Amino acid sequence: MNRLHFWGVIVAVFLIIGCSTSMEKQFEQAYGPEQIVNREVNGSLQGVSFQKDVRPIIDRRCSACHSCYDAPCQLKLTSFEGLERGASKLVVYNGERLISDQPTRLFIDAHSARGWRHMEFHPLLNERNQTKNANLKNSVLAMMLNLKKEHPLPQTELLPQEFDLDLDKTNNCKKAEEFAEYKEKYPLWGMPYALPGLTEEEHDIILDWLQQGGKICCQSDMSPRAKRIVDQWESFFNGTSLKEQLVSRYIYEHLFIARIHFDSLPNREFYRLVRSKTPPGEPVAEINTTRPYDDPEVEQFYYRFKKIESTIVVKDHTVFLMNPEKMDRFRELFITPDYKVNKLPSYDPKTASNPIKTFVDLPAKSRYQFMLDNAQFIVMGFIKGPVCRGQIALNVINDHFFVAFVDPEKNLLSTDNAFLESVSDYLNLPAERENTLRISSIWYDYLRNQKKYLEAKDQFIESRIPDDKGNDITHVWDGDGQNDNALLTVFRHFDSATVVKGFVGQIPKTGWILDYPLFERIHYLLVAGFDVFGNVGHQAITRLYMDFLRMEAENNFLSFLPKDTRREIRSEWYQGTSAEFSNHIQNPLLGQDRETGIIFETNDPKKEFFEKILEHAGPAAKGHDYLNRCETDNCVDEASNDLEKRVERAFAPIPGILGNQVQVVPDVCFIHITTDRVENDMVYSVIRNKALSSNSFMFHEDRRRIPDHDYLTIVKGHLGSYPNAFCRVDIDQIETFVSKYRKINDKLSYYNFAGKYAIRRTSPDFWEEYDWHCQKFRKDQPIESGLFDLYRFDRIAEKNSNNQSFKW
Repeated sequence: MNRLHFWGVIVAVFLIIGCSTSMEKQFEQAYGPEQIVNREVNGSLQGVSFQKDVRPIIDRRCSACHSCYDAPCQLKLTSFEGLERGASKLVVYNGERLISDQPTRLFIDAHSARGWRHMEFHPLLNERNQTKNANLKNSVLAMMLNLKKEHPLPQTELLPQEFDLDLDKTNNCKKAEEFAEYKEKYPLWGMPYALPGLTEEEHDIILDWLQQGGKICCQSDMSPRAKRIVDQWESFFNGTSLKEQLVSRYIYEHLFIARIHFDSLPNREFYRLVRSKTPPGEPVAEINTTRPYDDPEVEQFYYRFKKIESTIVVKDHTVFLMNPEKMDRFRELFITPDYKVNKLPSYDPKTASNPIKTFVDLPAKSRYQFMLDNAQFIVMGFIKGPVCRGQIALNVINDHFFVAFVDPEKNLLSTDNAFLESVSDYLNLPAERENTLRISSIWYDYLRNQKKYLEAKDQFIESRIPDDKGNDITHVWDGDGQNDNALLTVFRHFDSATVVKGFVGQIPKTGWILDYPLFERIHYLLVAGFDVFGNVGHQAITRLYMDFLRMEAENNFLSFLPKDTRREIRSEWYQGTSAEFSNHIQNPLLGQDRETGIIFETNDPKKEFFEKILEHAGPAAKGHDYLNRCETDNCVDEASNDLEKRVERAFAPIPGILGNQVQVVPDVCFIHITTDRVENDMVYSVIRNKALSSNSFMFHEDRRRIPDHDYLTIVKGHLGSYPNAFCRVDIDQIETFVSKYRKINDKLSYYNFAGKYAIRRTSPDFWEEYDWHCQKFRKDQPIESGLFDLYRFDRIAEKNSNNQSFKW
């Protein structure tokens, strides 16, 4: 850098600082000094009510993008507390930071506006003199809404180029004093961003509330009925014996992300299970550790239930149902069995991060059965986890695959405490190292341990099962004839995913079979032990370790197939010289010498095995997927009504669309079929499944794409948290709709199709359609539903600056 350039930079920096300081002084002169404002009002509140008037608007129009960690500027608008907290320039999803960041979890890491200001969050509401003028002129929320009103979304066919919809776009997290610059530079970027604005009435309600000071009444107390139920459960979780304490710790470390619903309470009432410094009967004082097994650093703590006050969004909504039967089941699994706990395990991360060590005193069969009983919830945790955006977990898996589990009555390895204790040193997890930058050396350590474990596992099986007798179909858990958690399907949509019960969709490329130590390690790797605020080393090692676990699950699956087909089938999963070499190093086919106990009759053993699993699971399999695995010309679900049968017959060709034809359609599209009576309207989801040559590498997924193997899956109802597109068609046009859909073969033909059927970001009725989907989802799934996120809603296309040619 030459001297002139150096001094130019210095002058520019001082000018920026000077301008910022000048604006702060102007705001102080106009509106008074910065001050923390108490917005809570005891008793009745005159004027506009936040809960009754304002919150419903924010829920419908703002929470669609501003929720969870991926909210722009960490501005979470799913509660008053998030609105009062404000925004931050700190980026949560940062794969480049060298040291971990301080967690900024709403309701956990700070509990007041003052606390959040100390953590460098700046206010959205006026925190200067409380006058009507200042309440609007010094409120970023008011400024953003007014900017939208002054510069509404253009009524054009396509969204203007000025809008950046990239997931990792640079956030513009401006304070009130900086807003004039933002307004001049981005006049179209008012809120809601890149979507139609509020109605006049909605706009006025929010501004009236802001003008009167942004006040809120006290939160409602827990109902007497809820208090009785919570008291019973808190009594259960706070048993005093060592056995009860260890059981409670085990259950808590699996449920800490859960939205717990007591089934005798209203459908939309949820709680969190937390560790508290205060005992039952007193207000909850949550202990804010990064991980659920971190040292609470108090002499005594209590497990408590904390009511969730936030609006429910589906992307982080993992429901766990509790009722008297569930408590009885916990007792049956963990309290009734005869075993002793002589000492409680420590919270040292070297042991606490490894559940096989920590809970060695609990019967392994009970632990495994607990996870099987709630398999969809546990697997959903891998996907949604405590982070909303599951990039670490999802970068390592395929877009579509089936999951099943070994039967605890047949799989000795999953229920033998002595064996699990003997190999526990091989099963250590990355969180034991906290945050590190020694990625390569640590990876080799875990690779060696994984190989030692697989060798020990193979030797154990040989010692228990003589005569090279392999797995047969009875080794797959059938849900005990009634538990529909037995079979699961995972759909990945880049960095989000969905887990559903049953085998849904076409026969996938791969499948997983999970045993207890594998199931448990995935949970502690991706959920209990993962820190979204961790450094690049923590995130990279987590991703690399997950490779081992995915391969182990795939090898378990291969062990059920004919011995002479395993290597060839696996080679289809890891194509390319680099992938084959990586797989050979990381994933030797250990334990694959025994022949399967299943007799296969076709030359497609993978498909046949899935079919045998479905037959074996019986009632727990949740029926046949007529939409995607139709083998006749007229497949319909006899349980469907006449309108649904018509739609499903029309949709029959869609799962047959393959290859390049699939490239231009969205990952997740909700199709709204209208009828002559709105209560009969239907919705189906079309999911795009993208094929990869392998999952062996962290980067350059686009280079591993095999577009010719892409395919579509269609599902009745809503599937996915982040819709990329909405389509709407009248039922009398459904056959024409499908005919045109099948003719999509490039971006221009998709553009023409979307022009007739898609709801665009610029569509005047966009919010009407969004509201319909949220309401329909809630009607169909009153407990599991939540608001859909629009952060990944696609633009159909854009035009170049000359407005003549398309830019895709």
